Amino acid sequence: MIEQTSVVANKKMNIADARCNLLLNSDDFISILTPEGVRKFVNKSYCRFLQKTPDALIGTRFTDGFTDEMKNLYNDLPHKITPSSPTVSIRQKAGIPEKEEWISWKATGIFDDNGALMEIMAIGRNVNDIIETRREKDKLTNTLNAFKKAIDTNIICRITDAKGVITYANDNFCKISKYTQEEMQGRTHNIVNSGYHPHEFFADMWKNISSGKMWTADIKNKAKDGTFYWVNSVIIPIKDNKARISGYLSLRILIDEQKKIEEERKTYLESLEDMLFMVSHEIRGPITRCQGLLNLMRENMVLTDEGMAEIVEHLLASASEMDLFSRKLNDKIQKSFNVADKNRVKGE
Repeated sequence: MIEQTSVVANKKMNIADARCNLLLNSDDFISILTPEGVRKFVNKSYCRFLQKTPDALIGTRFTDGFTDEMKNLYNDLPHKITPSSPTVSIRQKAGIPEKEEWISWKATGIFDDNGALMEIMAIGRNVNDIIETRREKDKLTNTLNAFKKAIDTNIICRITDAKGVITYANDNFCKISKYTQEEMQGRTHNIVNSGYHPHEFFADMWKNISSGKMWTADIKNKAKDGTFYWVNSVIIPIKDNKARISGYLSLRILIDEQKKIEEERKTYLESLEDMLFMVSHEIRGPITRCQGLLNLMRENMVLTDEGMAEIVEHLLASASEMDLFSRKLNDKIQKSFNVADKNRVKGE
């Protein structure tokens, strides 16, 4: 009987030792408190975190590691733990010099048969990484919101799924295309297709973006009311966490004014070409023929009439002046054409 009792006692001691070692070596912060909130046990992790020895912590109040602001909130911790509410959650901002650390605690009361508080088991975990991650997430969210606001203010934006079906269009897109959000949902780019571009144009677009490449080009679209508008478009593939294309982001800038200038430049170049043709063929041609005829007259006529000879000389001089003028005009137009054409190439 005595031997059996000894075996049971040893077994209980081994279990108690195992539990003690578990508490002592746990990665969580563990502190056992008196009913008054005074530490009577602290484990290694908690000591390392506070940079203090167990002897320096045992006998001190649990809130001694708190900032002054947090102390005022939790100094009455023992009064908050009752048999009907034995566990209290605590968020601690630790008062460690030159550091800002946060601990999330669960404080559970242990009561006797009469409901009197015997001790408090407090288990904590450093949640600084979680809070920092949350701060970074908030910062990223704020940055993304700022980007979205900038995009919505200045850029036409659209998002589609992998098949090109519209899932989002910003207000600028609706304003320019004159379609509502509801009218665009579930539709593809064909809703604003102007018919201006050949099939090969969009085939090249899909070839690039479906292979994961960014694609950019000027596109002529057609609004709901039948008016046309030009946009400079950039399409970027959106990939999931497995690097598969899940959709496409399209950012566009209205370039109607730019296209208008290009058309005006094109018209100007065409008018210069017409002027070159006129000077070369419709002015210089007749002048050259006049010069030839007058030279022929001068060579073959009998110049007995001094008046006629003088007239011929005057006509030849005038024709020569007109020929010189037409050459200068031709050169000037040609130079203007070359400059305009060079600027057009730069613009492209």
